[in-house]
Amino acid sequence: MGKHKISFLTDLAIILLFSLALLSGLVFSGSWPQSHDGLRYLCHLDQFKDAFDCGILYPRWFPNYYGGYGYPIFVFYQPGYFFFSLPFSYLFPDILTASCAAGVTMFFLGGAGVYFLVRRMTCGRLVSLFCSMMFLLTPYIYVNLYVRGDLSELLAMFIIPWALYFLILLKDRISGNVPVAPFVLILSLALAAMVYSHPFTSMFFYPLFCVLAVAFGMEMERKTAARFLVAVGAAVFFAVIFSSPYWLTAFQMKQYVAYHNAASGDLSAEHHVVYFQQLFSRFWGFGGSEPGTASDGMSFQLGLPHFLAATMGFWLNRKNKFYLSVFLLYVLCILMMTPLSSVLWKHIPLLNFVQFPWRILSVTATLQIICVSGLWRLGEFYPGRKTVLCALALILVFTALWNSNQFEFINFKFDVGKAIERHREVRLEKLLVYESFNEFLPKTVSETLLINPRAAAPMLEVSRPDCRIEEYPYSNPHHMCYRIASGKPQTILINQLYFPGWKVVLDERVFDDAYLLKNMYGDGRLQIEVPAGENMYLEAFYEGPPGWRSRNLVVVSVFIIFLALIAAERGKYRRVPVLK
Repeated sequence: MGKHKISFLTDLAIILLFSLALLSGLVFSGSWPQSHDGLRYLCHLDQFKDAFDCGILYPRWFPNYYGGYGYPIFVFYQPGYFFFSLPFSYLFPDILTASCAAGVTMFFLGGAGVYFLVRRMTCGRLVSLFCSMMFLLTPYIYVNLYVRGDLSELLAMFIIPWALYFLILLKDRISGNVPVAPFVLILSLALAAMVYSHPFTSMFFYPLFCVLAVAFGMEMERKTAARFLVAVGAAVFFAVIFSSPYWLTAFQMKQYVAYHNAASGDLSAEHHVVYFQQLFSRFWGFGGSEPGTASDGMSFQLGLPHFLAATMGFWLNRKNKFYLSVFLLYVLCILMMTPLSSVLWKHIPLLNFVQFPWRILSVTATLQIICVSGLWRLGEFYPGRKTVLCALALILVFTALWNSNQFEFINFKFDVGKAIERHREVRLEKLLVYESFNEFLPKTVSETLLINPRAAAPMLEVSRPDCRIEEYPYSNPHHMCYRIASGKPQTILINQLYFPGWKVVLDERVFDDAYLLKNMYGDGRLQIEVPAGENMYLEAFYEGPPGWRSRNLVVVSVFIIFLALIAAERGKYRRVPVLK
């Protein structure tokens, strides 16, 4: 193994150990942060795994939520974190340990992404390792982890460096006149993964990403720049396609739920801007974002040491177009969070869905670190590796001390493992959905169902006592299979909420969506008419939102075409003679 490869592995090992050190308080606590989301992610992961075990490859409907009547949680909620954490739920014996392992892995991947990004910018091994550590000390990372509990947004933050790293790889490949299709595909998959992880972070990042791509193009020859920008445009376009099974579904289905509850009134975005003093305050709290005031109960800081290091790094590279572009975008993102931009948050409808302007902090973290990487030029002013090493070490220590309070979190006072088991047991008895405003409740649900969980009631209820129902051994709440015998025609009530995408089959008859909507029970549950007969086979399951097949077909087709293009491109370059 070469010396260069050993140094890479050593640095990755350092990043992993640093990640473990930063999360040691959580890992060894045996508990979970009592954040705004509480046990929400653990409970969702528990049910996500249960659905996956039942053969549901993309779980969208959780039949045991909402008191046993079902809930379309992942028709709208981003699934990226749960797909990411799913393998850990099979590697470790309980959801708590699996979530901690997923957290450490996320930190490591985020730190490694920054390391490779900065290293690719030819900033050197020392500065790359320094930037990786500084990134993992970013305050908003711990706001998401310990205060908000928003692990989806946290995962998206850790994907951003990789997207920029693959962007630079694509630029270098195009400049070298070698095959680029594989890198376009990888870049598009990274951008798509960000959408699956957190759509709002993606909404902020995509425009910035395009601007940075243009900044790169300005440093290239005209023909090469045109080829590069076309490749980047293709990557963004295909990322939108690859992520469409999530974002397009959520957009199309929002008309069936009361999602406005989570983005109106005091939750309107213009009421949650960040005041300048909050960007640099050391305040650390576990409260919420209060509308129209600077006295919020949580931190919105950039991190003063990070900001100073970023400003210094930019100033040392102020003549570099790329650093100039990144710093201007960094400043623009900061201004977009402040009262100066309130009018934009109020009058641009798409922005209002974001709820909180300070979510832009998920994007500024990487822009900030790219600016910090400009400190590599300290070596030009202070020759000698030891001098630069001491300077970076002092900055790192100062940053860790300044932000030391961000490692504080509140533990639950009870056994989290037993609490998850308890949640699993009482889901049919309580109207639990783990959503703050129940914004995904179907509009067809009547108020009478809001106080009557299914509890011990069976999944199927009949209108006549002479009906015999036998459940097959392979039946489960995600895919119900029954044998029915009835002497007379009757009505069968399926104790699941109506929502577009249900498939109910009785022998050869398929009850389409129009029938299910028209014959829906008064409180919003599914209901069908069954004729007299013996050994009738009833099958009921949530198949997926309307149009899911066509979306998946498009994604698979585009992916196959991409693979074909990669193969064709490789063949083309193999046939080109090498000039000596």
